[in-house]
Amino acid sequence: ALTAGIVFVALVTLLITTSAYLFVSMDLWVGISYPLMLLVFGYIAVISLQYFSTETRKEEVEGQSAETNRLLGLSFQSQGMLDMAFDKFRRVPVDDQMKDILYSLALDFERKRQLNKAAMVYATIEEHDANFKDVAEKKNRLMQVSETMVYGDSFVGADKDDLTVDAAGTRPTLGRYEVLKPLGKGAMGTVYLGQDPRINRTCAIKTFRFGDDIEPDVVADLKAKFFREAESAGTLSHPNIVTIYDAGDEQDLAYIAMEYLEGEDLAPYTRKDSLLPMLKVVEYLADVADGLEYAHQKGIVHRDIKPANIMRLTSGEVKITDFGVARITATSQTQTGIIKGTPYYMSPEQISGVKVDGRSDIFSLGVVLFQMLTGTLPFQGENPPALMHQIIHVRHPDPKAINPKIITPLVKVIDRALEKDRDHRYQHAALMGDHLRQIRKAVDAVLSKNQSRAVGNG
Repeated sequence: ALTAGIVFVALVTLLITTSAYLFVSMDLWVGISYPLMLLVFGYIAVISLQYFSTETRKEEVEGQSAETNRLLGLSFQSQGMLDMAFDKFRRVPVDDQMKDILYSLALDFERKRQLNKAAMVYATIEEHDANFKDVAEKKNRLMQVSETMVYGDSFVGADKDDLTVDAAGTRPTLGRYEVLKPLGKGAMGTVYLGQDPRINRTCAIKTFRFGDDIEPDVVADLKAKFFREAESAGTLSHPNIVTIYDAGDEQDLAYIAMEYLEGEDLAPYTRKDSLLPMLKVVEYLADVADGLEYAHQKGIVHRDIKPANIMRLTSGEVKITDFGVARITATSQTQTGIIKGTPYYMSPEQISGVKVDGRSDIFSLGVVLFQMLTGTLPFQGENPPALMHQIIHVRHPDPKAINPKIITPLVKVIDRALEKDRDHRYQHAALMGDHLRQIRKAVDAVLSKNQSRAVGNG
C-alpha cells in the first residue's frame, strides 16, 4: 500500500508538472483531465479491492483467534484458573453462546466466594444484553453481599455466610469439592460435609485459617508445613486411621479432604454417667493402639490423641482422626504466644518442649484409657501452669480408688503408659495393644467359665 501510494503521488505530480511546464514555456495546452481522472479512479478501485480482500482475511483470522481464545478460556475454567479464563473470554465477541459461557464462569466465581469478580462477569454480560437471564439481579445482589462478606473459619456456618449462599444461589466449593453443610467447628477452622463431583464421593473437609495477626511470611511457612504434614498423613492406610484424600488452599483457607465417617467421637463417653462397658473400652483402645503403631512405624507421630480425635463408627469400628493436624495447630498457636485449650492429654516431653516420638502418643492414650474407665482425668489443675506441673512431676491417682470395678491388670497397663520417663513407658503402641487384648481374652475366659458353671449348677 505504501509503494502504491508513492507511485500514485509521483504520477499525479509528474502529470500536472509536465502539463504546466509545456503550457508556460512552449505555449502548448495538453489536456490532462481524462488521464488524471483515470489515474485517480483507477487507484481508488485498486485500493478498494485490496481493502476488501484484506478485511475478509482479517475477519477470518479474528474468527480463528476468537475460537482459540474461547477454547483456551474453557480449558482454564475447567482447571479452576478462573481469572485466566475471564481474560481469554474478554477477547471473544459476546454472542449467545458466549453469554452462556460467561454466565457459567460467573457461577464458578461465586462458588469460589470471589463475589466481586462474579459481579464483574455479570456486568460484562449486562453490557451486551441487560435482559439475559437474571444477570442484573445477580450483579446487584452480589455487590451488596460482598460488602459484608466474612471469610475464613465462618465460611458457611455464620449467618452472614448463609446470606452468601442465598445471594449466590449456588453451592460453594473448596478446590474441586462442593461444600454441602457444616459438620462442626474445631480449634482452627470448621469441618464441612463435602462432595467430590468427579467421582460422586462424600467426604469431610477440615478447614484451617491462619490468624490475621501472623506475619505473611510466617503464614507462607505455616502453609508449606501444612502441606508437608498433610502429605505425610496422606500416606497412612490403616483400618483404624481416617483416610486423607486431598489437601489444598484457597484464598484465606487451607483445607484437608478426608474420609467421611458416620458415627461419633468418644468424648461423650468420658463422663461418669455415660461410661462405656470396660471390655468395650479395652477393645476400642487396643484398635487405636494398632493404628498408632502403624503410624509410628511410618515415622509419623499424632501429637493430639484424645477422645475427641477417636471416632466410633456406626459399624462398631474405631478410627483415629486428625493425623498431621495437631502439629500445624500447635505451630500456629505458638506464633501468637497463645495455647488454645488446656493440655490434659499432653505427655511430659510435649510440655517440656522436647522432641517427641511415638511414646508421647502412648502417654496420651494412657490418659484416654484412664478417663474412659474412671470418668475423670488423671491430671488436673486450676490453670494451665498448675496442670503442666501435675503432668510433669505428680504421679497419677490410683484408678481403682475412683472406680473399684477396674481390674488390676488394667491398672498395670495404665501405670506403664503414664510413666513420666518415656524410657520406662511402653516403647511400642503394639505392645500396649497386645496387653489390652490379652486382658480382654482373660476376662472373656473367666466370664465364659462362670457362665458354664451357672448352667451346670442350674
